[in-house]
Amino acid sequence: MARTKYSERPCAYCNKSTRMEFVGEMEGIQNKAWFRCTRCHHTSLIDVGPPAASLVHGKLDATQATLYQPGQSFKVGEAIFHTEWNDVGKVVSKMKTSDGSQAIIVSFEKQGQRRLIENLKPEPSTNGTTAE
Repeated sequence: MARTKYSERPCAYCNKSTRMEFVGEMEGIQNKAWFRCTRCHHTSLIDVGPPAASLVHGKLDATQATLYQPGQSFKVGEAIFHTEWNDVGKVVSKMKTSDGSQAIIVSFEKQGQRRLIENLKPEPSTNGTTAE
């Protein structure tokens, strides 16, 4: 089976769906191959299955999806419904942001890929009273 040299796949380093160059296959592990990002030039071992853009196939059922709330924790592959956007999507990956909080990358049907905060801890409230 002939492989194309380039494929549209998500890059774990620059967090964008980019054109990835096929570098080589992983010996001893099936369905894995080395790809190099044409944007940031990092090389990653990626599953050779369908690219992440095609992960959301068909229509997701909004009634079966978990309601998105920033304080919740989600799993990769879980269906999420965002009430403000009235859109449903699947969690593609999880990551830590630069300030140390946690985020998820969700591929929505209407909005496309979006990064959402997860496991947000509420800040302690101060009522303005001072102890004397």
